Amino acid sequence: MVNFKMILIKVDIIYKIIFSILSAFIIFFLSFDQNIWNFIWGSLSIPPQSPFSDLKAHIYYFYCFENGIDVFSQNCSLIPEGTSKVTTHPKIWLYLVNYLKLELELNYNFFLIFIFSLYFYCLIDFFFKNKNYKIKIFIILFVISTTNLILIERFATDILIFVLVYFTLSTNKKLLQAILIFFGLVLKHYPIFLTSIFIKYKKFLIIVSIIYILFIYNFYLEEIKLVNNNILEIALMIAYGSRTLAKSFYHLSLEYNLLINEENYKYFRDLVILGFVFVFLLFLSCGYRYSKINNKKVSHETKIYFIGGASIYVGTFIFGSNFDYRLIFIIFTVPYLMSINNTKVRNLMILCYVISLNSFLFQHSELLINTEITHIIYYLKSFLIFLSKMFIFIILSYFLGSYLKEINFFSLKNI
Repeated sequence: MVNFKMILIKVDIIYKIIFSILSAFIIFFLSFDQNIWNFIWGSLSIPPQSPFSDLKAHIYYFYCFENGIDVFSQNCSLIPEGTSKVTTHPKIWLYLVNYLKLELELNYNFFLIFIFSLYFYCLIDFFFKNKNYKIKIFIILFVISTTNLILIERFATDILIFVLVYFTLSTNKKLLQAILIFFGLVLKHYPIFLTSIFIKYKKFLIIVSIIYILFIYNFYLEEIKLVNNNILEIALMIAYGSRTLAKSFYHLSLEYNLLINEENYKYFRDLVILGFVFVFLLFLSCGYRYSKINNKKVSHETKIYFIGGASIYVGTFIFGSNFDYRLIFIIFTVPYLMSINNTKVRNLMILCYVISLNSFLFQHSELLINTEITHIIYYLKSFLIFLSKMFIFIILSYFLGSYLKEINFFSLKNI
């Protein structure tokens, strides 16, 4: 009986792998014809670019770097118009391109198919791991959302981080989790927020946090400063974060001659970031103090997925300006949300998720009245989407506080 069950598990894994590889090859072969590529993504309200443009940008940055250009402070002339000509990624991406020889067509194609296969495997595995049909429906909605579609179309680096995060959250071996988080930290910095999954194990949390801090301080501080200075602050509804909101208010102020201008913008932006730190701490405290959510029936695995997804969203919201394809990580919070007894909060959160994950529809689709960015309809659509993302930020902060209460985090007895 045990052997038969093991065979079924292996067969199940094989089916998932085959489906994942086939899906990767479909995306790969579609990219051969630029006209077909443009038609498919354009019809889905995704502004089509050259296939997998974000990955190609890393190769272009590498070429410029090899030619003596400081791609962290100087423009790389190979980057197409409409894309940042200064890299916003750590230097390790230049070394990865060199080490993997991604400038070679065979290596480039293999890398594409391999990472896409891993990504699709994670989504399929997560789909079948959750038995609740409501969760399955949401995962399907996520797969067809413009957030996921543009992630695939651009081959954004977040797709690789997603794979690392999924395997981090799917194992209960703390040392392996810490190693995977470290790799994520080196690649993109924001996976540092995943350290929150160790809050139940305070000694391990303290040790790992000290190691990460020492590494950053001694080897990676300048990298973080460079990336922070080069962050593209997107003042559009297709992005989220404190710096996105600050930049949006800045442009509104210039348009209508209000108080915020180029001279005081940095002070205003820093004030907005501090404001969101305060909002986070406020609702975290409220969750810890007043939460009456009954989490006893929720599995430990579901809670870990939630903490990981919520921490990445909240952390990147406070400190960054992020294109909406980084919203992919909130999918990990859905199983936990579906367990919440408060129907109104649960349904409102899911609605906010669906709206936020499809911001590119609101931005580009003619069906949702595509207008100039100074039009009142654009303002109303932006307000709806920014409000949805704000609500998600507040409720996730509250739920994180609720979890801290559940494990009695601030009790000295648990150290």
